[in-house]
Amino acid sequence: MAGIDKAAIGWSIAIVVIGVAIAFAGQSGQDLSIAVNTPTIVKDTASEMTSATKEVVDPFADIAAKVKENPKEVMKEAEKATSDIAKEAEEVVEDIGETIKEETEKHAPGPETHTVNIPAGTSVPGCEETNACYLPADIIIFAGDTVEWVNGDTAAHTVTGGSPADGPSGVFDSSLVMGSASYSFTFNDAGSYDYFCMVHPWMVGNVQVN
Repeated sequence: MAGIDKAAIGWSIAIVVIGVAIAFAGQSGQDLSIAVNTPTIVKDTASEMTSATKEVVDPFADIAAKVKENPKEVMKEAEKATSDIAKEAEEVVEDIGETIKEETEKHAPGPETHTVNIPAGTSVPGCEETNACYLPADIIIFAGDTVEWVNGDTAAHTVTGGSPADGPSGVFDSSLVMGSASYSFTFNDAGSYDYFCMVHPWMVGNVQVN
């Protein structure tokens, strides 16, 4: 009877040990499974990153494949696109040229009137020393422009083409211009035109027409 009890107790202990061993083995298997699965996730992530990097580095893969499959068709499309761009560029250049031409014509300077003053006191010698008998004494204008001489003196003066040494040239002559009066002449031809006052020959000036 005592032997049977000992045997039963031995079997009970063995069963408990086996159960504990099975439980421990199951837990170890779970831990092992986690350890094994982790590298698999890292591997997949690295693969995705490699794929994304490849897409960024080679953005023309589709175009290259298309050229490889049908190079003649691609070249035909490229020639057409180039022709269209060249045509558009030519039209843009023409439009810009027309705009520049219009703006130039719009703002091109037309005939102008330039004023030359005859200062007070020029009827007495002395203004010739500072070249101030006509102000300005020398003027540059363009063909088609007009020069107006305004007499600010109380004495009468003339604006006569030519020089005191050679006399009148016959190109223009104001005759007597009384005080506060004026005389105008339009220069249509380019050239250099000297003039003087026939009453006061020390008064000289020049008009340069371009």
